[in-house]
Amino acid sequence: MRQDGEPTMDVKSDNERGSALVLAIFVLVLLTGMGAALLFVSENEVKMSQVDVKDKQVFYFAEAGLEHAREQLRFNNMNATPPSNKTTLNDDLLAAAGPNGVLDFDAANLKAVYDSSGNVTGFTGYGDDVPLKAMTTFGPGKYAAFLLNDPLEASPGKTNLNDTNQRAMITAIGTGAGTSLEVVQAIVKRETLPQFPSTITIVGPNPNFDGGSSSAKNYTGNDCNGTGIPGLSVPVVGVIGTAAKASADTGVQKPGTYSTGALTGTGTVSDLTSTIDPNLNNCQYLLDLAKKVRNVATVVGDSSTPTSSLGTAANPKVVFIDGDFSFTDGGGLLWVTGNLTITGNTNWNGVLIIVGKGNLQRNGSGNGVISGSVLVADVAGPDGIMWTADDCSGPDDVKGNADDGISSGTYNVNGGGSGGEVYCTNDIHNIDSEFPFVIVSFRER
Repeated sequence: MRQDGEPTMDVKSDNERGSALVLAIFVLVLLTGMGAALLFVSENEVKMSQVDVKDKQVFYFAEAGLEHAREQLRFNNMNATPPSNKTTLNDDLLAAAGPNGVLDFDAANLKAVYDSSGNVTGFTGYGDDVPLKAMTTFGPGKYAAFLLNDPLEASPGKTNLNDTNQRAMITAIGTGAGTSLEVVQAIVKRETLPQFPSTITIVGPNPNFDGGSSSAKNYTGNDCNGTGIPGLSVPVVGVIGTAAKASADTGVQKPGTYSTGALTGTGTVSDLTSTIDPNLNNCQYLLDLAKKVRNVATVVGDSSTPTSSLGTAANPKVVFIDGDFSFTDGGGLLWVTGNLTITGNTNWNGVLIIVGKGNLQRNGSGNGVISGSVLVADVAGPDGIMWTADDCSGPDDVKGNADDGISSGTYNVNGGGSGGEVYCTNDIHNIDSEFPFVIVSFRER
């Protein structure tokens, strides 16, 4: 109190209240700025995330176009006429070239065309070329694909209309939300079976081959009985190792005609150790090949599958049978994992693969001819059943060996008749078009 009785003013308290107000305003401004910054960063992250999603999505659209075109190329070749067009891409390249007969396509010029609302209405920049896959809607996106030759072809390379290696380049464009766009390219080649080195190839350490008791039978390694590739001849029976050859020789020392080039009799049996594709003597490869063939097969069945499901010489099919099987006539590729039993009258044009239990039995007399090639191998293990845990664990299972777990296969002919087997590249390759084109190189542009 002052001496006159009047109260004194608390100046310090007023000053403190003023400072607190300034500090509160400062903190509020700071928090507002931080909030605005965080909101800005958050909005940018959302936008960047949306851009990233668009980029990934449009890439998948382009990749979908590539896969669709790859399957379209296989479909075109499966249904090509005349049959000679199934083994070359010449007709596919000519079709792609369009009316002017020239491959004008250049990926650098490929662009999308938009309407006033921003929707894709087509693509431009490929002249009069005909797309391998025309513009296709895929969910919220669109894609198209175009065909060129393999750039490694002779000049002018990728615009060369002459295919010499069954390889080609597919370019696919994909569009998505907004104006997002992606172009991908891939070199593709036809996936085929390994080269069959002999008329009858039996893999395993002690093959059981018996060509039958009839002197009228004819086994030859001369290509298509002399009407195929001039001068081409292969062993009639091909095995792995000198002991295996000695075992197969006993089956040839019976009545029958065995010929390949100038060789006859046991001379037509060969040890393929140094010439066979190593994959055919690799158990794991054979299992993997079985899966591939099963995936592309027109028919996957079992012992109850009707023989009418098989292909013919004129219309070959890939058929995969799990278990035992028997049939009369047919054509294409037949893979049997159990016992295959046929008669002396059976005719087949194509490839027979008895890999699994590895047992082919031909019973009875007749004049049927197997034209193409046969591969026999036992990879099913002790239980004799394919796709079980003991596959590739046969009695010759030696760690580190390429033929690890491949046991002896059996090719046994009982009975007379004038039938036999002929190596024939025409029938072997007649099913190549059934297999897909695989990607050997890929890039984003």
